[in-house]
Amino acid sequence: MDTSVFIKYLCPDEQEGEATELVGQALSGRIVLPCFAWAEIASVLRKKVRSGLLTEGEAGQLYSAFGELPIDYVDGEDIRARAWEMAGMYGLLTLYDAVFLAVAEKERANYWTADTVFLKALVPKPSYVFALGRENGRDG
Repeated sequence: MDTSVFIKYLCPDEQEGEATELVGQALSGRIVLPCFAWAEIASVLRKKVRSGLLTEGEAGQLYSAFGELPIDYVDGEDIRARAWEMAGMYGLLTLYDAVFLAVAEKERANYWTADTVFLKALVPKPSYVFALGRENGRDG
């Protein structure tokens, strides 16, 4: 899962049942994310405070709730190299999404995203990538 899914799970203004169900299912297994994922989540929450969508207290509670999730943060030179390669392969301007892809590939994990722009860039789309809202992967 990427930041877009976790934000839909955490935030009252974006809450989506599909994200809640997906995170709930993931809790029975292993959640792996890039080592910087916590900072991405925090950055989105800070932006929501700045734009008036969340209070400082609400954002802090959501950040704490995210921090309580049993997440394995991973990093490594192999992930960094593969992310660079994937960013070039898919024409991505930054490596953030590519690192999520590389982690999912290395860990043989399903990668869920609600980022439709990113999904459109993935041609061909890896078999382990799924769009939120597509019945949690049951559509193949």
